[in-house]
Amino acid sequence: MTAMLEAAHHLALVGRYDDALAEYEKVLAEDAGNTTALEQKGEVFYALGRHEDAIACYDRALEKNPHLLTTWYEKGYTLRKVGRFAESIACFERALALDPDFTLALANKGYALNALGRYDDAIACFDHILDAGQNNIRAMTARGIALLGLGRNKEALAAFDLAISINPINSFVWQHRAEALHRLGRTAEAEESLRHVFGT
Repeated sequence: MTAMLEAAHHLALVGRYDDALAEYEKVLAEDAGNTTALEQKGEVFYALGRHEDAIACYDRALEKNPHLLTTWYEKGYTLRKVGRFAESIACFERALALDPDFTLALANKGYALNALGRYDDAIACFDHILDAGQNNIRAMTARGIALLGLGRNKEALAAFDLAISINPINSFVWQHRAEALHRLGRTAEAEESLRHVFGT
């Protein structure tokens, strides 16, 4: 069984997704509740853009064992990617109940909260990550986006500046920095920021 799982995982890693799915089916034919096979099969479905099939695999694994940390995360991530934000948040919260320091789950919960316009709750997620001393540029940027959503433009600009100080080669951050500057009436600086986005 272990060898079959390893073979399937290797096939997935090299992009042979159909072959990987066939191998996972062999594993599941012998052990229908194999949570490793179900989670990894879900990841393959996600890679193929078959999001509902991926979620179904995660659900089957979680029915077998509701304490699977990464499966809750993968399900939440997939739900977030298809715009089912409230459901994704619930999954990330299940993951965080199992591991409160699971940064990826906390960050993705924040991204989903941002998408729902729940900016204060999102900021709490990003602050928790950043207070832990992590130079997490995505968290800094997403925190800035939340601050923009709240109209706290000076604070948003400070968040984007901090992210750029760590990695200046990130057009996404420069674009949002330009928006903050524009809102603050600093048009010339906003245009300069956009040059980092479009290279003009």
